[in-house]
Amino acid sequence: MAEESAEPARQSGSGISSLHINNWLFPFCLSEKFKFATRVAISLTLAFLIPMALGWPQPSTAATTVMLIASTGSRRESLAKGTLRVLGTIVGAVIGLVLVGFFAQDRMLYMLSVSLIVAVVFYIRSAYLADPTLFMLTGVMILMMFNGGDAEGAFLYGLDRTYMTVFGVVVYTLVGVFVFPPQVEQNLRQLADELGNIQSRLFSVISQTTVEKPIASSSGDKIEPDTVESEKSSQPGVAELIPALYAAQDALESRYNTISTECSEISAYKKEWDYALLYYRQITELLLFAAKSQDQLATQSHHFIDNYQDLVEDISQLFQQIPSAWERKEGGVHLESTPVIYNSDKLQAVSHLVRGTTITSGFLFSKLDEKLTCLISAVSCIDSVTGRMTTHEVLPKGSPVFNWWDAENAKSAIKVVLTYWLTGIIWILFNPPGGYNFVIFCTLFVSILSYLPIHPVLLLILFSLGFIFSVPAYVFILPQLSLGSELAVFIFIYTFVGFYLFKGPITIFFLIGMFTLGISNDMIYHFGIILTIVTLFYLVVFMVVFSYYFPFSSRPEHLFLVMRERFCRHVCGVITCHQKESPSFWYRWRLGWHLATMKVTVRKLKVWGSKVNTAYYEQLAAEDITAFCGQCELLCHHLLTLTESELRLRNNPLVMKARAEYKDKVIPEVAHQLASLNVNKSVNADNDEALLCANESYKMLEKQLDGFFEKIEWSDYSKSDIAGFYIFLNLKESIFDSLIQSKASSDVIHWKQFTQSRF
Repeated sequence: MAEESAEPARQSGSGISSLHINNWLFPFCLSEKFKFATRVAISLTLAFLIPMALGWPQPSTAATTVMLIASTGSRRESLAKGTLRVLGTIVGAVIGLVLVGFFAQDRMLYMLSVSLIVAVVFYIRSAYLADPTLFMLTGVMILMMFNGGDAEGAFLYGLDRTYMTVFGVVVYTLVGVFVFPPQVEQNLRQLADELGNIQSRLFSVISQTTVEKPIASSSGDKIEPDTVESEKSSQPGVAELIPALYAAQDALESRYNTISTECSEISAYKKEWDYALLYYRQITELLLFAAKSQDQLATQSHHFIDNYQDLVEDISQLFQQIPSAWERKEGGVHLESTPVIYNSDKLQAVSHLVRGTTITSGFLFSKLDEKLTCLISAVSCIDSVTGRMTTHEVLPKGSPVFNWWDAENAKSAIKVVLTYWLTGIIWILFNPPGGYNFVIFCTLFVSILSYLPIHPVLLLILFSLGFIFSVPAYVFILPQLSLGSELAVFIFIYTFVGFYLFKGPITIFFLIGMFTLGISNDMIYHFGIILTIVTLFYLVVFMVVFSYYFPFSSRPEHLFLVMRERFCRHVCGVITCHQKESPSFWYRWRLGWHLATMKVTVRKLKVWGSKVNTAYYEQLAAEDITAFCGQCELLCHHLLTLTESELRLRNNPLVMKARAEYKDKVIPEVAHQLASLNVNKSVNADNDEALLCANESYKMLEKQLDGFFEKIEWSDYSKSDIAGFYIFLNLKESIFDSLIQSKASSDVIHWKQFTQSRF
């Protein structure tokens, strides 16, 4: 809107157009970053000032709660989420008070029980895929219930802490719900539109007909295809659109899974949204197969389908109708599909391979027409009063709420135990500034910042930056404030700057600067006090830096090498499980474990790969690392697609007959080669030879399948079975090609460099 309103001024050549309010105020105020920072600043200001105005103790506890939730939780707030956080706080307080009651006279037993329980709670927090602050507040309350070893007054101390923590949760929830509430449905629609646009562009590219070489018939004669020149355009090709399609699909599904259970706007039409996501996923799978078989489908099959162009135009029109379906609320849309008309005379004269791909093309067109029609119907029913879904399909199981199979979560729990005991010993022997609060803050921040792609030096710089701001404020600003409104403005500005400039848990270290001021009703200005508090937090920062290297290294080079080994190992496990024609319960469980770990690992592989500083290594290039991560991500998507299609393929008699007669040993062998990396060896000279042998072996397997085709009576199988068989072959070919590319991109990287120290 700002650009549209400013356009006439630019055209008129006005010299003062750049000073127009639309050019600087609206883009700033309407950004999501601005809205989020404003909500947090209001919440933290109220969390400070309301308890101070009412004379409640420990107002900083409520403010700290707001800071932790805003730094580690999602930006979407709801009353249901706030209620769960309150319950988590109460549960943590009860557990903490019970432990204090049981072990009030035995400090070591108390610390042992707290360390174990907190480690379990923070492990669950890391494994929980929804809002992590629910379990984080539980762990925080367990830590806070111990009144520095003073059993006397511990109960009242715990109640005060619990009360103020609950108050902070309530304030943050109410402000998040009523101040700048995010337009969740609008955001989802935007992601859906982006996905639909990429799907439409990919279909346009793969459905274009091109000049083809002569096609051999079954009798050996050559059939000259019609020469159809494809229009030259600047659109991205298939190689660029496929990764974009995967990214758009993942973005939509991830966003929906995050908010669908906590947003009333989505929950009211959850069934319609579930079906819409299902059809988007099915259309993506069909397009990916068609993109892989583009040379066979678009360049061969159009000669044997009489109404090929009509089918392409109809499907293109369906893609164009999806955006308007969001506005149409009558529901129950039914569009008449165009049947596929095969040229039987031409099909009789060609080879079985061309005949099979042509049948597959017709099947894909029919399924795309069907799924697009269903998608339009589902989309038009969202927010509709009268519209109802006319299709009834079995919805896939929802994504798991917990990810128990993440090694870094277990390592983080071990870090929590060791940090708690190390800081506890320091507290007992040396009584550092802050006393037991030193133990609490170290344990809490180590758990939150564990395995984040942030160098600890950055945390030190951020805290020092906050300290640079807070000390002058302590000396020159706070003593001059006499009104509550003035203090409110100061807290609001400080918090707004922190959350506007920084994001994620690193914001904590900038906000700590404000908590060093010790803001309360009875302010005692003494440089020794603030120096003591600053010393406490510097000790906390140094403990976080220490945990970066001990007991498990968080260096990007080390973690990238670990993720590479883990990803390839689980890829090999997925392929091994798929080799079983009738997998037992054990193999089905193993397949689910391999898939879950593989999906998590490939994301971590990309994150840590992007953090490797190749400037320290002579033989490493950032482009090679990025290329390898991209190939691994593509391989992961192909394996997931095969897994999702596995149930349908097992019901296909043609597929099962081929799998029983021809065992695929090439793909497992390449996967094993990819997983068996020796980092002590540099780039091997025989890598090209190994890849060449794998390609030759796969070609031999394809030639064996030619003999299998000759023995098949095509009339005994339905067109759906034939199409499913070719889809299966192309899925296997996609996995093989992706394995070869991953192996080739891996062989380029000098992995031994990652084991060398930079110091």
